[in-house]
Amino acid sequence: MKHISISYALARFVFLSCLTLALLTSILVVSHVVTSFSQQQDKVINREIASISKNFLLFLSHRQILLSEQARTPIMLQTLMQPESNIGKIQDHMADLSILGKKYPQSLLDFQGNILHATDHTRVVDFKQTPWLAGLLSGTIPHYTGVETINGRHYWCLAVPINYQQTIEGVLTTLLPLGEIYPQKTPDTRFKGLAIEILKDKQSLIRFGEQLKGHSLLIPWPFSQLSLRFTVDDEAQNQQVFTLVLQLSLLIIVAIALTTLLAYLYGYRYLVKPVFMVARATDELDKGGNYLKLKEEFRIKEFSELFKKFNHMTAQVNLREVALRQSYDQLSQTIEELKQSESQLVQAEKMASLGTLAAGIAHEINNPVGFIKSNLDVLQDYAQSLKAYHQEITAHPTDERQKQNLSLLAEKYDLDYIFSDIAPLLQSSLTGVERVIAIIDSLKTFARVDQPQKSLCDINEGIKATITMAWNELKYHCQLHQEFGRLPQIPGYPGKLNQVFMNLLINAGQAITDKGEIFIRTYELNQNIVIEIRDTGCGIKPENINQIFNPFYTSKAVGQGTGLGLSISHDIILQHKGRIEVNSKPGDGTCFTIYLPIPDQDNPAIEPPASCPAATAP
Repeated sequence: MKHISISYALARFVFLSCLTLALLTSILVVSHVVTSFSQQQDKVINREIASISKNFLLFLSHRQILLSEQARTPIMLQTLMQPESNIGKIQDHMADLSILGKKYPQSLLDFQGNILHATDHTRVVDFKQTPWLAGLLSGTIPHYTGVETINGRHYWCLAVPINYQQTIEGVLTTLLPLGEIYPQKTPDTRFKGLAIEILKDKQSLIRFGEQLKGHSLLIPWPFSQLSLRFTVDDEAQNQQVFTLVLQLSLLIIVAIALTTLLAYLYGYRYLVKPVFMVARATDELDKGGNYLKLKEEFRIKEFSELFKKFNHMTAQVNLREVALRQSYDQLSQTIEELKQSESQLVQAEKMASLGTLAAGIAHEINNPVGFIKSNLDVLQDYAQSLKAYHQEITAHPTDERQKQNLSLLAEKYDLDYIFSDIAPLLQSSLTGVERVIAIIDSLKTFARVDQPQKSLCDINEGIKATITMAWNELKYHCQLHQEFGRLPQIPGYPGKLNQVFMNLLINAGQAITDKGEIFIRTYELNQNIVIEIRDTGCGIKPENINQIFNPFYTSKAVGQGTGLGLSISHDIILQHKGRIEVNSKPGDGTCFTIYLPIPDQDNPAIEPPASCPAATAP
């Protein structure tokens, strides 16, 4: 491990603290500045946008009013009433018409929408196809303002009705270039970084200003599905924020560097040097020479007290060294006695280990010996069948030649001797296996230790050991998932708890008919150790779930189960002041959950309880 000095550690601590504080402060300051700047800028931009939108509407409104005044002239009505006799007059009259000093293409329409006269035949709209003309002629709308496209160019279209005695006799229209609504010939500094677009049905018709990237604001207009889109350039704001962050970062770096340097110098002078003094005095004391007396007057109070106590300690060390020499002889005699006691303890440990080993050997040998005996029994039956088959063949030959051949083959392979010797060999092997089984039973009896008192149990260790013992029953058709949490040791009976785990694992394996999964999970919850064993087997029917903990109840076929496994498991968990719960759904599997309480550290449970609450089976 790399060692560092106190001054360096102090400097690093100050550096990290200052850096963290600086970063938090910078984030808060920059966030506040950016938010305030954005709010102020948004207020200004919204005010200007509202002003521009209002000016645009006033532009169209003024021209709409002037067009309405032109429509009220008598010649307009006379032409509509008698078009043949007044066509020359209306041509001369409309040729002189202008709006605010500018001449625009105008058209006079009769009550059917036909054009009686147009001042510019190159820019004429087929008004009969427009959806708004019918509204003007019927009087449902007082006037019309919209956008029309002629030869790929967009124009403002203004139209007003011509009334006579509450009857609409015709319509007067005019076309204005779309760009005249924003007639600035020189750049307007107020709108720097601002782009204005006129949209119709979300399609851009015209844009004033440069193509910008930034946040946009859409303002709908009250006619012809038109709207204004204002785009504000964020580059200026981002540049100002970057400059602010850069200046603040430089200031923070300089401040942190100076603070760290001062912390290092301060730490070396007031922390490192006193420690070096104590270390040098300790080295002298360790060498057995004259110890150094430290200067007890020091600026830092804690070091001054430390030096006083160190000087007092070194004086006491000299006195205790003499006392240690005197007790050395007594310790030597005690050590001899401890050696003799140690020999006795080692012997006792060997005996205990032998018992544990015997139990393990008995358990491990029991399974292979069982199937060896079974195989020998089957092999003995096979040998008897073969002998009977040979006797039948030799006793009933079809002819003399076949009898001679069978005799030659029996003599060649020495079958008479084999059949006479195989039975004693098998019987001898079976006798040996029976002897091994008897020895195993003796080992089990020898290794069994009844513990009247509880001992500390490692639940995870017990489950893992149980899985190892039950693995042979599960490995062919079950996939095991294990998730062990960190658990404290609790007082209990390890053998009995392992019996519970074994019962639940075997039941889970037997509930899976073909292929399935078993999930084992342990964790700590509300001062309880929780063990979950869940399978994906056939599940338990709702009408049977309340009976599974009853003695002698089983859902297995006759001869395949005693119905005591879950009942015994239930009693063992109660004995540990716990509870066992079951949750099952037919076809989806079953989950057994065991809760074992974690005793108070100041008052651990040693004796099993006299009575416990009943287990639940939701």
